[in-house]
Amino acid sequence: MKKLAYSLSAALLALTIMPWQASTVNAAETAAPVTPLTNEITVQTEANFRNADDVNSFIIKAARNHVSVINMSVKQDSDVNGNSGFAFYNSEIVPEAIGYDSFDALSAVIDKAHEYGIKVRAWVPQAQDKAAIDLNSSWQMRTIDDNGKISSYNGYIGTENHINVFEPAVQQYERSIIKEVVQNYNIDGIVISGLDFDNERVDMNTSTINAFRQSNSFDPRDIDFTKSSSSGKIAQWNNWKAQQMASYIQSISTDVKTIKPELAVGVFTASPDQANSGQDIALFSQYVDFLLPKANYSGLGHSVDWIYNSTGILASTKAKATDKTLIPAVDIIIDTNTATNLYNGLRANQPQVTSINYYATGQWTDAMMNNLGLRSGL
Repeated sequence: MKKLAYSLSAALLALTIMPWQASTVNAAETAAPVTPLTNEITVQTEANFRNADDVNSFIIKAARNHVSVINMSVKQDSDVNGNSGFAFYNSEIVPEAIGYDSFDALSAVIDKAHEYGIKVRAWVPQAQDKAAIDLNSSWQMRTIDDNGKISSYNGYIGTENHINVFEPAVQQYERSIIKEVVQNYNIDGIVISGLDFDNERVDMNTSTINAFRQSNSFDPRDIDFTKSSSSGKIAQWNNWKAQQMASYIQSISTDVKTIKPELAVGVFTASPDQANSGQDIALFSQYVDFLLPKANYSGLGHSVDWIYNSTGILASTKAKATDKTLIPAVDIIIDTNTATNLYNGLRANQPQVTSINYYATGQWTDAMMNNLGLRSGL
């Protein structure tokens, strides 16, 4: 009884506010709480989810380090680690990637992630797709050189397999993949990437040229991309492509919403100041639920404040999509000081941003995961 009385007295004493403590308590009460920014991640399946053990280990680490959403590639997004376009799920449309013919990675990730309260969006890349080109070689994207010669476009490194997303048959093929995933899997959203171009010289596929000529007074093959005097025609060419891209995104969104009206659709977007990307966010933002601006600040010659300042990517994206959720996509390879600057800058200048999407090329290492956990406290 004495021990209980002593404990009760101690508790009451601890709750008592002495006069000299009042100012400290009042200051603490008025301090504005720091809103945590949630962690989302984008994951290349072939480098991280090779079997059930990989999935279990990855999801446990993700949960421990406060990951709220995983954007998982459902088909290979690049030709770096193998052929692009092959599936990581049980598909009736696309051949499975090597090593995935008896392992449905998408199903395994969804089941395990949902156990831990982590959402899974199906990331469906569009630009590189060797599997599609294997079906029909005419679907490959084409470019034009300074001498007017047209050839297959193989990307910056010369070994990539890009498809022409303006080709109607290509669109039907890619849309069928998205519909298959939406119909058959308990995903929490769809994310599309690859709907921006590396340069203005693509696409010079015959079907694209003919479609452009139907509504324009010149042939895009006649543009001299080396001369400043061609700027007007180049702008007209880019604007037409942006309109076609917006129409394609609208068709994807319609497909998804027809099957699952509440399922969120998002798009990775280029910086609006990249006029040659063939993408205009203002033309398609109405068809999607959220945008992931690719905030590759260092690759574009900027400092990190370009992400959040008044002339940066979030500000310029917001100007074209005022009512959309923006989730900046940032490389996980940034140091703590840069991350602190970014988080403070977002809170001060872009308070509507509540999540950051981190991406990694290849494997998500333990160190990368641990950094996510540390940043959840910034």
